[in-house]
Formats: sequence, structure tokens, C-alpha cells
Amino acid sequence: MKSLRIKIRYLLGFCLIAFLSGCAMSPPQPELYLNANTLSENDIKIGIYYVPPKDKATTHILGADCLLCYAVASALTSGLDTHLESAISTEELDAIKDQVYSKYSSRFQNVKMVELSTPLDDFKDFKDQLGFADKDLRDIKSQLDIDVLVVLDLQAYGAFRSFSNYIPNGDPKGYLAGLLYSVDLNSNEYLQYLKIDAKVQPGGPWDEAPDYPNVTTAYYQAVENVKVKIDKSF
Repeated sequence: MKSLRIKIRYLLGFCLIAFLSGCAMSPPQPELYLNANTLSENDIKIGIYYVPPKDKATTHILGADCLLCYAVASALTSGLDTHLESAISTEELDAIKDQVYSKYSSRFQNVKMVELSTPLDDFKDFKDQLGFADKDLRDIKSQLDIDVLVVLDLQAYGAFRSFSNYIPNGDPKGYLAGLLYSVDLNSNEYLQYLKIDAKVQPGGPWDEAPDYPNVTTAYYQAVENVKVKIDKSF
């Protein structure tokens, strides 16, 4: 029931955002690989901020757009949700955080993990322009004594399943989603921007309760795919 309430809350939030956004949508920020030449100073200071998922691993549903449809879709994945919540830890997500730290540390001398006293969403909006962060993060430079803020924001993990109303479009897939980006705190310009959206089809039947081995394996493969993508972005 808790998982269902969380999913319904997400659906209501998504509908509200879509309503308020209307048709005035900006083009998506293209992916940007880190160019070390733009950070050539030896004494540049880099802070890495990790945002873990707010909820436990579960099945993330897309396309079940009415409340009844969403309730039906959630019921179809309830057994998988129970397994994911109990069996999938954050250990692999912590490994991705360590990977990002290691990649930056291998290129720059002054790298540290940081915490923000203000949530990212609470910063003032910045100008709506491609190549720049949505929020004005420049004050962080003096607050934390860093020149570049790196954000690893892992938003969802576990499984993903697409629906047309309450009809599944396919089997649940292993899933990991989020963002990795770095911001020049002098200009608020992106130095790196990587969208994380890894979906992996199970290698066999998905509905083998109670352990769902094929979906579980697909999740771990999604994690590995994200690690490879991060490596290539440096």
C-alpha cells in the first residue's frame, strides 16, 4: 500500500507540472562531455554533491495516465515491487558516486565531497538558456570555497514498465535514471551534462516470483551500462 500511495503521489505531481507548464517547454539540454581543457588551472577546486533517490527501489510506471489506470498498473507489478524494495540496496548507487569522485580526482588535485545547506530546487531560477544550469548556483562558490560544482542526482532505480492506460506495452525492464552535471560557478555554465536513463530488457521471463531473477539481473546490467556511459563522458 505504501508503494501504491507513493506512485499515486508521483502521478498527481506529474499532472500538476504538466498543467502548469502548458506548451511553453524549452528544448532539452543536449549531453555535454567534460572538456578538461576548460578546467586547466592546477588549483581549481571541485566539489561533488550526491543526491540519492528519495525512495526505495520499485517499478516506475509510465503511460498509466488516469488514477484507475495507475492503480491497475501498480497492482500488476506489486509482487515485483516487494522484491525490489527488499532485495535491491543502494550499494551499486554508492559505487557510481565513488566512480564520479575517482574520475574527477584522476584529473584534478582539489576534489572533495560537499553538502548543500539549501536544496537545489530552492535556489533562484537562472535565465532559460541552453548550456546553463536552470538554477543560479553561483553563490555556492563563496559558500563552499569551490570553483566547480558537480552534481550526481540519481532519481529512480529498480524497474521500468510502460503502459497504454492500464495495458502493458511490454515487460518490466531493469532501470536507473538521473543526471550527472558540473557547473562553472563563475558563469553558471554547464561543463558536463549527462542524462542517465538506462533500461535493460530481461533475458528471460520477468514474472518468476518471488525472486524475479531476470529483472534483477537486468537492473544490475542497467547499472553497468551507466558506469560505462559515465566513463565515456570524461
